[in-house]
Amino acid sequence: MVNFDGGSAATGSPHPQTYAGWAEPPGATDPDDLSLPLYGAGFTQALSRFFRSYIRFSGRASRSEYWWPALAFMLMALASGAVFMAGTATESDALAVTGGVMFVIATLVWIVPSWAVLVRRLHDADQSGWLCLLTLLPYVGGIASLVFGLLRSKPEGVRFDDR
Repeated sequence: MVNFDGGSAATGSPHPQTYAGWAEPPGATDPDDLSLPLYGAGFTQALSRFFRSYIRFSGRASRSEYWWPALAFMLMALASGAVFMAGTATESDALAVTGGVMFVIATLVWIVPSWAVLVRRLHDADQSGWLCLLTLLPYVGGIASLVFGLLRSKPEGVRFDDR
């Protein structure tokens, strides 16, 4: 007999029975351990790990390690866009150029670690890192990166861990 509140009348357990496949795989317990993903990383932890793993395409990354740097880049892009728009609205060439230069520098700084964290994110979802090439396709790229960032972590992804 199954109790619809999540518990099981057969076992007498008042607590819901969880499916083991939904549990997150083992992750880092120390934020300084870059060899495992840090599930539930905060903004500063995720950014620190993002830049410290600048060109590391092996291993895994949690969803928070993927999305916090994406948010930081969007904020940087908005700030540089605001400076650029202020420069064009006031006809100040120097301000417009400053906004454009800010955006180019932010993009150059973010591009390599963004690819690296995307590959590690795919690994955490037990997918091949080569799927990141789908983000280069017109119209499909943005949707692909969104979907890849939302994929659930899978225990099978541990095969990509640094050993």
